Amino acid sequence: MTIKLYNTLTRKKEAFKPVEKGLLKIYVCGVTVYDDVHLGHAMSYIYYDLLINYFKIFHNYQIFYVRNITDVGHLTDDGLGDSGEDKMTKRAKERKVHPMELAYKYSHRMWKAFDDLKISRPNIEPQASAHVPEIIEWVKKLLENGFAYETKNGIYFDVSKYSEYGSFSNRKIEDLLKDTRFKNDEEKKNPADFAVWIKAKSEHILKWNSPWGLGYPGWHMECSVMGNKYLGDNFDIHGGGIEHVFPHHENEIAQNFGCLNHKMVNYWVHTAMLSIDGKKMGKSLGNFITIEDFLKKNTAEELRYVFSTGHYRKPQNYTEQSILDAKKTLQNLNNYIRRLQEVKQEKEMFYAKEIIETSIFNFEKAMDDDLNTPNAWAQIFFLVKETNKLMDQEKLTREEASQILEFLKKVNLVFKVLNFESNSENKAKNKMPVEEIEKLILKRQELRDSKKWEEADIIRINLKKKGVILFDSKEKTTWAFE
Repeated sequence: MTIKLYNTLTRKKEAFKPVEKGLLKIYVCGVTVYDDVHLGHAMSYIYYDLLINYFKIFHNYQIFYVRNITDVGHLTDDGLGDSGEDKMTKRAKERKVHPMELAYKYSHRMWKAFDDLKISRPNIEPQASAHVPEIIEWVKKLLENGFAYETKNGIYFDVSKYSEYGSFSNRKIEDLLKDTRFKNDEEKKNPADFAVWIKAKSEHILKWNSPWGLGYPGWHMECSVMGNKYLGDNFDIHGGGIEHVFPHHENEIAQNFGCLNHKMVNYWVHTAMLSIDGKKMGKSLGNFITIEDFLKKNTAEELRYVFSTGHYRKPQNYTEQSILDAKKTLQNLNNYIRRLQEVKQEKEMFYAKEIIETSIFNFEKAMDDDLNTPNAWAQIFFLVKETNKLMDQEKLTREEASQILEFLKKVNLVFKVLNFESNSENKAKNKMPVEEIEKLILKRQELRDSKKWEEADIIRINLKKKGVILFDSKEKTTWAFE
């Protein structure tokens, strides 16, 4: 089957056709490292982790993944009018440290947080500040090609020279000219023109020599240059959050054309925004949650599961209840895995054959359809429900259980939420002796035979408190550690 992805460029799902057969070349806009990464970052990068893992595990793609680090040039107005302070410099002043010290600290904290969330690291993670020579060459080319001009404050891209400007974000250029909120340079030809190089003021710390004096790169230019350097003049996917569509990616597309005279990216993929209890996350609202703080109380698996139950293009609402629900669901899934590992039935009965084949087919069909993770999970829950019934009746064979386990292990290489430690491995960690557990199960069965239901249930409850889950069938009771 062919993967289909929603392409922001064309506003429709398209069959994925790689530039190079069997190779996925993808660039994702990275973090501006002036503070700790939070759940909004986590959601976006978990989604890209799922996408990349799925390409690799289910479609056998080789992966070349570039995710940058922004450590200069990202202004506080996000580039809408090239005004405001550099975010790195502003925060560094507040902390009374050098901006590069800030970048070093928060880059390392970001790596730890993402590692803790089981987010695979990219092949290359270039820093914007390390690519200033290449950025200067791109600015020179834009000037030579007539797409940029110089003012007293910097080098600006002339949007009037690119006829498609505004089409990517579905905006009319006349509205952009009228509605642009900032006007910081009276020499600009029009308010929508954006900086590709900014001339530094004397007090600005991060600045480099250039043909136009001391300065630093524009935020949009950085991603164009780094994507081009490592992935070439034409690559498969450029990703980011939906907030990047305008102006960041709109401007990237314009300056890519200005330098290359053709499009550089085939598929533009964007993740939706995260809200906390129905509100936009923000420190002023008291609902700002860093990844580090989240993991003090919860697990990576729980967060990955919560986000994967939503579609990457649909806004997500994080709540404490969603995490509690995730804990319960993952416990049930892991208990199901324990049951599969304990299946002993050897006789071929074929009750599960169609259930297993249908579930696997529909899982892949859902994931191929623009990474429809909610539907993919629905197929897994169908599989769990139906085969649990068969296990209750001892109609699932060891071979079928092994087939399901192999499929779930493959799924877990994408989602990274399940636990495949066997009962024997869990037994070694558990302080309660196996003999004692089995003795209590036997005692419970005697009570059930005598219709002493309440006393029997007390044994079940006490075992659960000690991490032992019971599974009753018509023939016998099996058990597993949580």
